Amino acid sequence: MEFYRDKKKSMNMILICAGLLVVFIAIFLYSIGLFDGQVGPKLAAVTGIFSIILAIIILKKLFTLRDTSPLVIVSLEGIISKTTAVSKAAGLILWKDISDVHLEKVGADTLITLTVDNPEHYLPLIKKKLSSMVTNGLVTEDGNIPISLTASELDTDVQELYNVITDSRKKVG
Repeated sequence: MEFYRDKKKSMNMILICAGLLVVFIAIFLYSIGLFDGQVGPKLAAVTGIFSIILAIIILKKLFTLRDTSPLVIVSLEGIISKTTAVSKAAGLILWKDISDVHLEKVGADTLITLTVDNPEHYLPLIKKKLSSMVTNGLVTEDGNIPISLTASELDTDVQELYNVITDSRKKVG
C-alpha cells in the first residue's frame, strides 16, 4: 500500500514556517538595533541562525512539492518511508527486523515509532546519509534503533497508517 503527499498539508507546514521566519526576521532586526539603537548580539545570533535554518527548510519543502512518488510504501517485504530523515536514510525496513510498533505523542504531532532490531544492517546506511551528530546515541540500551514515521504530510491520518502497518505486520508474521 502506498501513501502520497497531501499538498494542502504540505502548504500549511510551509506557511507556518514562513510565519515563524517573518517573526524571527523581525526579532533579528530589533536585536541589531534597527528600531531603538540597542544591539543584542546574542539574540541577533540566535534569531539569525534560526532564520537561516527556517529559510532552508522552506526551500527544501517547496522543492519536494513537485515529487509525486509515494512517501510511505508498506509492502510484503517491509516499509519504505521518506517522512523523516532517519526513516529515509534507513531505506527498506524489513518486517523481520521490526520488533515493535507503537504510537508516540511528540509536541503537536503523533509519530509511529518502529523498534528495529539488527542495528548492524541499518546503522551504516543511516550514518552514510546523515551526520554523526544525528546518529550518535541512536541505538537504545536494548540494541534497537527507534525509527519514527510521521503522517503530517501524508494523504491519510496517523491512526490509519498505524492500522495498515500493524495489520501488514500481522499478516507477514
